[in-house]
Amino acid sequence: MRQLLFILVVGGLALPAQTITVVSAASYVGPVAPGSIASGFAPLLATSVTVTDRNGVARPASLFAAANGQVNFLVPAETATGTATVTARDAAGVTVTGRVEVATVAPALFTANNSGRGIPAALLLRVAGNGERTTAAVGPEAIDLAGETYLLLFGTGIRNTSRGVTATAAGETIPVLGAVAQGTFAGLDQVNIGPLPAALRGRDQIEIALTVDGQAANPVTVSVLSSSPGAWVRRPDLLEPISEMAVAELDGKVYVIGGYPSTRVSVRTVQVYDPIAGTWKLTTPLPVALNHTMSIAANGKIYVIGGQPDAGGNGPFVDTVYEYDPATAAWRARAPMPTVRGGGAAAVIDGKIYVAGGRPPRGSDFAVYDPVANRWNVLPDLPVQRNHIGAAAIGGKVYVVGGRFEAGFQSEKTDRMDVYDPVANRWAASTPLPRPRGGVNAIAALGCLHVLGGEGNDDVPTGVFPDHDVFHPGTGKWTSLGSMPIPVHGVTGAAFLNGLIHLPGGGTTIGGSSGTVFHQAYRPAISCQ
Repeated sequence: MRQLLFILVVGGLALPAQTITVVSAASYVGPVAPGSIASGFAPLLATSVTVTDRNGVARPASLFAAANGQVNFLVPAETATGTATVTARDAAGVTVTGRVEVATVAPALFTANNSGRGIPAALLLRVAGNGERTTAAVGPEAIDLAGETYLLLFGTGIRNTSRGVTATAAGETIPVLGAVAQGTFAGLDQVNIGPLPAALRGRDQIEIALTVDGQAANPVTVSVLSSSPGAWVRRPDLLEPISEMAVAELDGKVYVIGGYPSTRVSVRTVQVYDPIAGTWKLTTPLPVALNHTMSIAANGKIYVIGGQPDAGGNGPFVDTVYEYDPATAAWRARAPMPTVRGGGAAAVIDGKIYVAGGRPPRGSDFAVYDPVANRWNVLPDLPVQRNHIGAAAIGGKVYVVGGRFEAGFQSEKTDRMDVYDPVANRWAASTPLPRPRGGVNAIAALGCLHVLGGEGNDDVPTGVFPDHDVFHPGTGKWTSLGSMPIPVHGVTGAAFLNGLIHLPGGGTTIGGSSGTVFHQAYRPAISCQ
């Protein structure tokens, strides 16, 4: 638990000169409580900290650790509530001061990424039917709520409660078994909750809300097992039917971008799914209506690359790049692609976006975009030109699979898979798909390449494949899984979130006249890691 006590760097905090800003070390907001762990941000390397309470009593604070710009310390337990003055001093005697509110309780929970958001720094306790107990750290893996499951949450500013602690998730009350000083580390508190209600099993992710004496702590999130490994489930339908659109995952949410419904009229719509709330909403529309884009998330932003404004197989195509910032919900134009194209696919390695293929005549194009430098570089051509492909990055390499050769949906499909190695800067052919198909969707999950759906199936009237194939990069072999519940095509990209592959929308008949609102999800049973 030592990582809970000292966070070396917190980016983006602007500090006024000769001032120390004091917040909870768990949530990074104020106030703080007597006996709690606090973080002070100041332009010096602190060697001592003094807390002077509203009564004018000055007390030295115990330091956990310090670095240039930050010091973590224990608020003295005797500190009176009210406005306190905090003074930090460095080895040369330079001092900075600041004010902080001190409250009887200031509940805050530590998180695994030391940000005050996301997965809690917690332990999972399971009690089997025979009474056997096992514990494990809470991580991104989904929690199976079978049997009795408890969470041991770690925080600070909680121990002085007088009116009690409550916990809820998705409208369900969770019993609180105890809220006490943890005992091993100064200032660290522990809250045991559970058993987690079985009613939460229908969710993919839940937000746990903790209150202490009516004061809310920073919410934390955990994934729960909403389906068995290898099973498909339905999630809430999209707000609008759509196909030939792009899907991306950013900050724990699923984005469905552009495309067109059965009218084949392109839209600017961007639909966003929040797995915690279990709902869709609309965010800022695209600057222009586009379909067949190559969109993906990188470095905390979403990039919508290329595409075409109308439904014609022969274009016109665009070279535009639009960047979406979730913090402002705003779009801005970035450096355009070297060529105009649509109907390709994208993958991210080390924060750089690789964009392959597209409708003729740009089916062999391959380039990489650096969002930080806002610059494109042209790379070796895709060995075989094609469009309506799937792409994903695994193990530092780009996998491009399937597709069709010409613009129209009646054109010849391929089973080809090519792999690009950025270090060697070259392509290599890999094991082909079990059968040719275009309009496929591909995503990496647990180190495997999943290829879903597609069009060109002459065995059924719809012309759509139900195929779900998984490629293991380590063995070079494909495994064919059971059919998708609703075969679809025309979805570029997918989202792997909380242990589920999300596949929203898509067309259910060959061609572009069957956009749907269906939101299917699959929990992988195979790991290639």
